[in-house]
Amino acid sequence: MLKRLALWTAPLIFIGVLFYWPVANIIGLGFVADIAGGVIDRQTLSAIWFTLWQAAVSTLICIVIGVPSAYILYRKSFRGQKFIRGLITVPLVLPTIIVAIAFTNFHFLPPIALIIVAHVFINYSLVVRTVGGVWSTMDNETEEAAALAGAGRFRTVMQISLPQLLPAIVSAAALTFLFCSTSYGVVLVLGGGSVNSIETEISSAAVQFLDLGKAAGLAILQTLISIAAFTVSSLIAPAAIGIEQVHEGARKPRVDWRDWPALAVTGVVVVGLIALPLAVVLIRAVQVGDGYGFENFANLAGHGTRELLNVSLGQATMNTLRNVVVSSSLAIGFGTLIAYLLSLTSNNRAQLLLQRSMDALFLLPIGISSVVLGFGYLITFGDGPLPLRSSWLVVPLVQSLMALPLVVRLIYPALLSIGHEHREAAANAGAHAGQIWLYVESKMIRNVILTAVGFSLIVSIGEFGAASLLAYGDQATLPTVLYALISRPGGLNYGMAMAVSAILILLTLLLVLAVSRRPRSLRAVAA
Repeated sequence: MLKRLALWTAPLIFIGVLFYWPVANIIGLGFVADIAGGVIDRQTLSAIWFTLWQAAVSTLICIVIGVPSAYILYRKSFRGQKFIRGLITVPLVLPTIIVAIAFTNFHFLPPIALIIVAHVFINYSLVVRTVGGVWSTMDNETEEAAALAGAGRFRTVMQISLPQLLPAIVSAAALTFLFCSTSYGVVLVLGGGSVNSIETEISSAAVQFLDLGKAAGLAILQTLISIAAFTVSSLIAPAAIGIEQVHEGARKPRVDWRDWPALAVTGVVVVGLIALPLAVVLIRAVQVGDGYGFENFANLAGHGTRELLNVSLGQATMNTLRNVVVSSSLAIGFGTLIAYLLSLTSNNRAQLLLQRSMDALFLLPIGISSVVLGFGYLITFGDGPLPLRSSWLVVPLVQSLMALPLVVRLIYPALLSIGHEHREAAANAGAHAGQIWLYVESKMIRNVILTAVGFSLIVSIGEFGAASLLAYGDQATLPTVLYALISRPGGLNYGMAMAVSAILILLTLLLVLAVSRRPRSLRAVAA
């Protein structure tokens, strides 16, 4: 017990200092300030109401279209299935500022509709991967028995499969609601100032109007919404639900004519919702006047119209890559250790309570937006013993905290799924914990670890909320430069933004497809 507590020391110090301290300062500032006077005004109440109802509507749509797609993409098999899985994952890990830029091309839709469609675009694959990952591991015997008894495909799914999938569906819905309610870049760009959410109100209150009391009050409200979503999810789905599986069980049957409703839904969503916005950005990137060419890419060597940018795109790229290396290393290192400690067997009630407490403690950052955390850094690390606000390290530290829960939610369920028998057998053979992890467990979940590395890299590249508050001057990152380009009129700026977006879309797709591949050696271990 003492050894396990000692191993928790470093992760607890990391998250305590860099996450809970800034959040506690926000809460303290909120209680000192006049929260009611700062928050209860017509504009702010409208932003709160919009945040809640659009997140609920976006979540409902994601569930309705995501469950049929999970069935097709994880319960059935067909040629090109893995590519489609990778394609629909791109929006989930794509920088939100690029998602917003992509949907500016559909300006014939009203801002509210654009925001909801963009949120569905982003979170659709979260539902598909979470529900599909569980569905793929379920055995076929119950469904086959129901079919032999005369039950149709729809009835079998509704009465047998969905009740078993309820924890996964609730978990996916809770995360989707959180991501939609904490969305910043999408609302900022597509709302155009006429539509605001809690996030954009926090940013404007803190940066534009220096109303720290109002910003703190809204940050507290956002934190309470996150805690409420986590609580509901944990009550209905107490077990750890991951979005990546070590293996998918038995071979899946081929798609047949009875699957046409789910197949039609999936086809329309993949082509119309996922592929179309991405394709439009790629086309606009090579569109020059009435023709096509690569002039937009050549212009990336400059600083935009009237020298708009403080840094070149090359320097912003180097800043981004430097930040990504630091943030991903921290997220993978601490996330893997946390997942390993959470997966250890609990021999008594005290250890079980410790495990559940730590799980919740390290999961909470996924429900706190980077804007809220960035605001916390502004008021916590401006001076004193840790003047991080003046250091370039401040952005990658926030990025690592944003990626940390994702790493844990990938690796922790994977460790649980492989069981404890191998650990006990190796221990009986004389291996210590380090050897068991290095030579047995890490090899069994290597594919999941690679997925966590890839996702943490992509999440860090695309983080915009905190960077917009904390990255100043020559420390600008690619997302902040993109926002500067898209927020100022001019064909040159717009073309440059499309060119950078196209590059990042292709890079994200390649990374997602790369981490989705399962090495042959892993297949052998999984079998």
